[in-house]
Amino acid sequence: MQRQDSGISVIIDTNVLIYMYEHKRDIFEFAQNILPNARFFVLDSSLREIEQVYKSKPMKLKLLKAFLDKLEVAHKFEVLEVSPELRGKYRNVDNLLIYFSNKYIIYTNDKILKSKIKKKGNTVLTLRLHNVFLN
Repeated sequence: MQRQDSGISVIIDTNVLIYMYEHKRDIFEFAQNILPNARFFVLDSSLREIEQVYKSKPMKLKLLKAFLDKLEVAHKFEVLEVSPELRGKYRNVDNLLIYFSNKYIIYTNDKILKSKIKKKGNTVLTLRLHNVFLN
């Protein structure tokens, strides 16, 4: 876990961002109940992944991007830029999240990703039934 300003750093996976938008839930509030000083990050690669997921739904993509822009402006999260070298080495977002799990808690609902991160001995924050669990 990366500590900054005596807090814990958390990277939010794409599926949690989509869940938050589609279900109108404050995933930050849920997480801060368990990790009160957490700082949240989103990989720039996750933002690109959202564009791929919604490329066939341009209006929904536009609304989701506007929603995420508002959250970023409100300092709910910061965008974490992934270097071209890392992006080349770890070709998809899940592999990047596994890599970053050595320094950050990963906030995901992806069972396979969660299993791989836990197998490395790293920590995962999971959203379930409008609550979160630290694993």
